[in-house]
Amino acid sequence: MTNTREIASEILQRIYKKQHLDKICENEPNFKKLDQRDKNFVRLTILETLRRNIQIDTIIKRFLTKPLEYKRIKIQNLLRISICQILFLKVSEYAVVNTTVEIAKKYKFHKLVNAILRNVCRQKKQLFNEFGNLSNLPSWILKDLKKNLSPTEIKQISKVIVEEPELNLKIKKSYIKFKNWEVIMNGKFIESDILLTKNNGKINKLPFFDEGLWWVQGLSSSLPVKCLDNLFPISQRKERKILEVCAAPGGKTAQLVDYGFQSISLDISEYRINQLKTNLDRLDYKPEIICTDFLNYNPDQKFDAILLDAPCSASGLIQKKPEILVINKQTDLKKLMVEQNRLLEYSKEFVKKDGYIIYCVCSINNCEGYEQINKFLKANKNFSSVNHVDSIKKYGRILSDNMLQIYPKRFKFSDNINGYLDGFFISILKKEKNS
Repeated sequence: MTNTREIASEILQRIYKKQHLDKICENEPNFKKLDQRDKNFVRLTILETLRRNIQIDTIIKRFLTKPLEYKRIKIQNLLRISICQILFLKVSEYAVVNTTVEIAKKYKFHKLVNAILRNVCRQKKQLFNEFGNLSNLPSWILKDLKKNLSPTEIKQISKVIVEEPELNLKIKKSYIKFKNWEVIMNGKFIESDILLTKNNGKINKLPFFDEGLWWVQGLSSSLPVKCLDNLFPISQRKERKILEVCAAPGGKTAQLVDYGFQSISLDISEYRINQLKTNLDRLDYKPEIICTDFLNYNPDQKFDAILLDAPCSASGLIQKKPEILVINKQTDLKKLMVEQNRLLEYSKEFVKKDGYIIYCVCSINNCEGYEQINKFLKANKNFSSVNHVDSIKKYGRILSDNMLQIYPKRFKFSDNINGYLDGFFISILKKEKNS
């Protein structure tokens, strides 16, 4: 199999079975045989198809007299990929229709495929007007957004999630002033150490990658450690003990080292720990790393702060990881909420008096954010939610009791710079007294 549309449809089929795009591409023989240009085209097609999956499926239903049987899923994925290329990627209609019809002949569905794609070509303008971006937000995300945002704000999110995301690079503090990073990376600083630039898909080809002078980290993801940066002066950091839970793949770990913290980074997954170590080796950072289940971890010390980046639905990353939109996370939410609560409850045992839990999730779902923290505070009267988010609250919205919720959106950093923000929730909990 060498045709990019057929390879893309096969990968898409596996994503709908809850496999992750990056892992599929690492192991898919047909994909690995492609040259780099075709690999980039396949990934672009898949990501765009996922971002617009509800739009595309609604269009397919428009032109079907009866639903495709489940066993015809290969045909459905071929149609998804092809409609995406015709409507949203502006690929030659002739090339898409002819190639897809030839592939469909193997399954004896070429007449149906031909009819649907030619209808799409003829009705492009009408389809654009009729099916908007808002339809791409699944109900399990849209329900929560409606609780906190206006219809206009929700519409803005739906518009942003179908865009190609930019790249955020975290520059090592010690190297910021010694190189003209904005010129070198063709980007702009949006925070003192975060550079916004375009993503060309070749991260390891960017300048100073091998030298380890920077790493990829979204601005929203960097904010919990920036909170710690404000809580503890540089002069105190050698004496302070920070425990980072669910640390892999290591962006926040690297940030903690870069900011001068003495930290222990912990994760349950051996695979993810190996990723973390590889990333830190490139940066020449060597913090203490432990591979274990935090709920079985019994340290002989208490910590000044615990940074808990809890497992979550990742609904705040729908632009970067659009497979989230087609995998029904609603079925997983209850399990995730139980795990989040267990991690929070276990964390409280290892925080010093006057110490902090920084709880964060890359989610825009209420049940994983402020509802989770409200539940914890009701059960633990010796903790309070404290206001240490003044320096970052401009990026999001204070929902209740100093909790910051950031939504996926375009943000104006200055008059001539705007960029994408991932959805993120951050709460700072202070232990006022021992229980």
